[in-house]
Amino acid sequence: MVDTHPALALRAELYHALAEVLVPPMLWMTQPGMMWPLYEAARALRPFSHSARQAAETLASIGTETEQERLARYEAAFMGNGRPRLWLYESMMVNGRLLGPETQKLALLYQTAGLQMVSSELPDHASMELTFLGYVAEMQVNDPENRWRWQKLERSFIKKHAGRWLPEVGRALARSGDDVYAPIGSLLANWLEEALQPPRQPKTAVFLPTIPTPADCTLCGFCVQICPTKALAVYETEQETALLLATAACIGCRKCEHICDTQAIKMAATTEISPPAAALRRSPRAVCAGCKRPLVSQAELDYVARQLGHPAWLNYCLDCRPQIMMESAA
Repeated sequence: MVDTHPALALRAELYHALAEVLVPPMLWMTQPGMMWPLYEAARALRPFSHSARQAAETLASIGTETEQERLARYEAAFMGNGRPRLWLYESMMVNGRLLGPETQKLALLYQTAGLQMVSSELPDHASMELTFLGYVAEMQVNDPENRWRWQKLERSFIKKHAGRWLPEVGRALARSGDDVYAPIGSLLANWLEEALQPPRQPKTAVFLPTIPTPADCTLCGFCVQICPTKALAVYETEQETALLLATAACIGCRKCEHICDTQAIKMAATTEISPPAAALRRSPRAVCAGCKRPLVSQAELDYVARQLGHPAWLNYCLDCRPQIMMESAA
């Protein structure tokens, strides 16, 4: 994990978002995964974290459900008949009983850090430990003079507490195969394990679509239709058609590359997501030979012409085309 100032604030957001998805589902969790704070945090952390980059694609695939359906998933993942399938308390996971030594240790630790418990949950609940890690990550930004102390506390807390048991919870969720909680579990386990690794450079590379040879792109728009995060879009004026990429929204899933019939799209590694938007392909729009109104892009027209042998009517709009075809037939 790269230890840079932008990543510190993003780490705090990820910890807080993980805390929110490990309690009974809130109303916003009924929305598609792409609208979750957890997805936003993972997507933003892609250049800095391998686990976040992996999670972004799987979280983006989570669909919409009702509040009751989401709650049923939560209960299936964590609840059981008489005994929970997965305990969300460190004391139970480590010592097999509630209100164990860890409960008291964490209450004292939070108090020492200047925090006051206002939640009805026990201090060693997963959401409380992740919220505390979010606070510690925030302090690395807000208290730069003591940043190294907060960084040391984060690593120590993961090593002595969160990292001892939450990765096991995460792996169990991942093994469940549940469409919602399996990707959450994978991110939880991988993130905490990655957080203990020494900081490294350079930034983790991300893969973004490129079009090395613009003439190969026909601007057919299939890549736009298949993009799960709407990172690709066709923008058209009366003079030009362009294929645009919103780099921050791209999760590197390669679906655009796979669907491209002319193999114009190639994924390329980069360590910088800049600029926020880029034009992958531009083409002037063709003009109707009759009424001079704009047609499709010249790139698309040229492609169709190559397939059909460029009949004369192809240069005309739908309004002018019947007249031209009748004159040709006569």
